[in-house]
Amino acid sequence: MVRAETAEMIAGSRLVTAQALFEGRADLNGYPFQLLGVVSQRGTGMENVSAVLAGAEMLLPYGWELVNVSEFTSSEHACAVMRRRVSG
Repeated sequence: MVRAETAEMIAGSRLVTAQALFEGRADLNGYPFQLLGVVSQRGTGMENVSAVLAGAEMLLPYGWELVNVSEFTSSEHACAVMRRRVSG
């Protein structure tokens, strides 16, 4: 069984995997920071970019907005940088 990604674990690296978001294994309740990275290493090239964009889109209804997306070809992963909207 694949374990959940808790807010404490996610806060330690400031990263959540797109796969955990897809599978409902990511718990961001209590995540203390305003910035978050959604990462994918499961595919290659555009598959990873597509995965992090889909993961980022899942967070939009919860007050997060997309800041940037980067693909790191040397390590074959992608990251979507998210910012929690500040209400006020």
